Amino acid sequence: MFGELPKLFDRNFAVGFFLPVGIFITLSGVILNSYPFGPDISVFLEIDLLIGTTILGLLSWIGGIVLLAVNRDLYRFMEGYGSLNPVKLFGWFEKRRYRNTLKELDELNTEYRACIESEQEFPTKSRQKRNKIIRRLSTEFPDKEELLLPTPFGNALRSFEIYPRAMYGLDSIDAWGRLLAVMPKDYVELVNSARSQVDFWVNLGLVFILLQIEYLGLAIATGAQLNWGIVVLWIVLGAIAPLRATSSAREWGDYVKSSFDVFAPKLRETLGIEPPKNREEEFAQWQKFSQAIIYRLPNQMPELRGAEEGEEQRPPKK
Repeated sequence: MFGELPKLFDRNFAVGFFLPVGIFITLSGVILNSYPFGPDISVFLEIDLLIGTTILGLLSWIGGIVLLAVNRDLYRFMEGYGSLNPVKLFGWFEKRRYRNTLKELDELNTEYRACIESEQEFPTKSRQKRNKIIRRLSTEFPDKEELLLPTPFGNALRSFEIYPRAMYGLDSIDAWGRLLAVMPKDYVELVNSARSQVDFWVNLGLVFILLQIEYLGLAIATGAQLNWGIVVLWIVLGAIAPLRATSSAREWGDYVKSSFDVFAPKLRETLGIEPPKNREEEFAQWQKFSQAIIYRLPNQMPELRGAEEGEEQRPPKK
């Protein structure tokens, strides 16, 4: 990552990391301005606008790099990973939401089968509701209850992480770096741009938490009276950020899923794997390939194009 520092000011970095830090510095300055010891940013900028904005921009850039460094840990916290993660306490809610959704679908499926058996038309309202629930299951949850995470954000990510495995037998995590090698740069940029929207809301959520801590800490330390309107505002903004992050994650997931749909055949061709004769054979190929790259099992690699029939393909001897 640090080898890319000279490039760390493209649009995606600016949206996902630089901008949240800039918002934090600005709002933090507003909070501090209400105290006698706080710096007056407006006066600081008036002294020398160029120097002032340059320093603020540099601080935002450095803060953006710090956010980038902790990005993975922040994502995992919001997803609900970690034995001591407090969001695990809400895991029951996600399980209930998943089970209730399945229950609704089961009731509609029962109604659908009854209509088929009685040769009646399935009601339009029920059909639309059933389609909506199936869509919700595919974008908000993984395909198995044991894969559920404690948060809607985590399950939105997991819903598209399991997509290539469910559809093609291909493990997404280990295959993603290989898929990037065959994806056109303009499409990679589309995926990264969608990811930057998620980064923005994830980091903004952290910003609102830090601002709340700063405001409460200063009020307690100085004995100042709390403005409960500001406290409620930070809480509301802090709640909106993960909701928007979850919504943006679903949009990002659409691009990721499309990447596997469109470019997995090109990956197979680039790897020199024998073209499958049908979907079942394709699924088995990608399963073997996933096992091979995850567990470093060369004998699990699918057969290559042009290999003689019956010839056993073995890794070269060292």
